[in-house]
Amino acid sequence: MPILGVLASAITGNLGMLVDYLVVAGGGGSGFTNTNGEGGAGGGGAGGLRSTVTASGGSPGTVESALSLALNTAFTVTVGAGGVPGVASTAGGQGGNSVFATITSTGGGGGSTMATNPTVAGNGGSGGGGGSASNVIQTTRGTGTANQGFNGGANADNGYSAGGGGGASAAGGAGANTYSNGGAGGAGVAVAISGSSVTYAGGGGGGSYRDGGGSGNGGSGGAGGGGNGGYQSGALAPTAGTANTGGGGGAGSGTPDTTSRGSTAGGSGIVIARYSGTVQKASGGNTVTTSGGNTIHTFTSSGVFNTTASFVAYATGGTVTTDGTNWIHTFTGSGTFTPTQSLTADYLIVAGGGGGGGNRGSGGGAGGFRTAASQSLTAQAYTVTIGAGGAGGVGYTTSYAAQGSDSVFNAITSAGGGRGVTVDQVVPLNVGIAGGSGSGGGANYSGGSAPGGAGNTPSTSPSQGNSGGQGSDTAQPSGGGGGGAGGSGGNASSGNGGSGGAGSANSYSGSSVTYAGGGGGGTNAGTGGTGGTGGGGNGGASATNGTAGSTNLGAGGGGGGGSGSGSSGGSGVVVIRYAI
Repeated sequence: MPILGVLASAITGNLGMLVDYLVVAGGGGSGFTNTNGEGGAGGGGAGGLRSTVTASGGSPGTVESALSLALNTAFTVTVGAGGVPGVASTAGGQGGNSVFATITSTGGGGGSTMATNPTVAGNGGSGGGGGSASNVIQTTRGTGTANQGFNGGANADNGYSAGGGGGASAAGGAGANTYSNGGAGGAGVAVAISGSSVTYAGGGGGGSYRDGGGSGNGGSGGAGGGGNGGYQSGALAPTAGTANTGGGGGAGSGTPDTTSRGSTAGGSGIVIARYSGTVQKASGGNTVTTSGGNTIHTFTSSGVFNTTASFVAYATGGTVTTDGTNWIHTFTGSGTFTPTQSLTADYLIVAGGGGGGGNRGSGGGAGGFRTAASQSLTAQAYTVTIGAGGAGGVGYTTSYAAQGSDSVFNAITSAGGGRGVTVDQVVPLNVGIAGGSGSGGGANYSGGSAPGGAGNTPSTSPSQGNSGGQGSDTAQPSGGGGGGAGGSGGNASSGNGGSGGAGSANSYSGSSVTYAGGGGGGTNAGTGGTGGTGGGGNGGASATNGTAGSTNLGAGGGGGGGSGSGSSGGSGVVVIRYAI
């Protein structure tokens, strides 16, 4: 799939919006390798790259002229898919074209198969690499497109290695001598349209057969998302082109080893639109951000870039998306939400989850979960604070877990989740800690099960969370599960940690997402508690650590196993939506 970046450097009278662009098509899939052939397949070519910023791909690599897009017009954006992996009798699939207004970038060519009579590598934005087989010279390779990409590499010897796919800034490398390296994928081009320099459209590496005393490796993928080629020794599998870069797929080696053979897909593309000024003048894209005095629309899937003023968001701040009915601003870090007019909004505020306790520790409580509907906001700057997840407790030490931090928007505060506790703390010190949702109670050798911490602290209506589960006091003490936004944490049992409380689902982001699951409790000899739905981390068992709560879900961290460490809670999030 391609990438298209558009920089509108000015609005010129009634003529429209002056737009710079970057368009990268989907990368080609690699060729197929069979079960026991001697050789390797060709890597996929990168998607074609056209740009008015930094450089275009191919030769001469000329920066192209900006477009003037008419106002009050919807422009379809097509993001090309990566080419499919090759099969036994066909080369890898060509990547999909990417299109923006009148600009089309061509999908990358597929890599050749490895066979006695290798298939011809595909032409495209950048060409696919030529395949190889024992004592067969495959000098043909896919050709690239002028000012988009380069040719693929050929199998230049009667050896056992194949060529790499072409990239946006360089041709694919040729396969070398017997039992030698597969050709490297051609390098991509770095473009700074998104606010930072990102390299796109690297070619996929060719596969190599390595046997006996041979020293060859699979070709490395080109910088810019090209997948690596596979090779037999070490059983290294080929890798696909990276999503949203237009990189070509890496090819497999011809070998009895099942891991290193096969074929892979090309990388999907992306579209970015950027224009001068931080006031949004167009709509469309999966995200809308600002950087360096520009507004940037990023398409990771096909959509519409609309220059109609009524389709423009009525506020700035966060990552801006739309579900067709509402504008949605998602804050994964602290910032400022600034309406350009009075509006009525709904919002979700989730705090950071508590860290899991160490050494048979209890699960961390989820961050507080609060919503508000039909709230009036005026044209002013509103501070958005995103709470961090608390750190996990460290093993068999007094370095205890940390509480999650609060998230705040428009005078509504969601409280951080309670921190997990450890077996080394005795009643009342191993009682769970209160928070948005409370942590689980700690394990206890000395008798008397420790209760979980209280949720909904401080108290809100509706409730922002639930209590943690009880720790156990058996011969194999275990930590209770942390509470979640949708349910209390589970009690620990003999040898098993308590499960984390379930989270709550919300669809303000445009689709239903479950947030604020509690962390599972840790144990020594049994099974760690499962984290609650909504990103809760799992509890550890034996000497293993708990797992972390999911980022930007406000989930609690999992408690550590016997001598293991707890893991951190997940950071919070704020989502604001209002009608288009």
